[in-house]
Amino acid sequence: MRVVDIQEGADDDHTAICLSGRGAAPPEFCGGPTGYRLMLKRQRREAALCNPGLREAGIQLLAEACPEEPARTWDLLRTTLEEGLRSIDRRLQESGPLEPERFNITEVNERLAALEEWSFRS
Repeated sequence: MRVVDIQEGADDDHTAICLSGRGAAPPEFCGGPTGYRLMLKRQRREAALCNPGLREAGIQLLAEACPEEPARTWDLLRTTLEEGLRSIDRRLQESGPLEPERFNITEVNERLAALEEWSFRS
């Protein structure tokens, strides 16, 4: 979220409201911008990310380009890629479908009001 402008309200009115916006925020703990992009790609089932044959072909190309690297290097790469994809799948399952274009101003203002109420009580 990015705040573009802050304007003074009426006297003694410190209520935060959103006037406009676009797009949904990434889910928490998505792995930052790179993790979010990978989650979106995985959700769209992009072939290069999901196809085990393409991943293995890429690893084979790397192995041929770096023949001095031991086989365990490529096994570690395979394992890391598989664990990474499982992690992305788990985060997608926990967060539900990503809707990057979704924006609901009513929902945003309800959340701002709840946040203000919560901070007032603290």
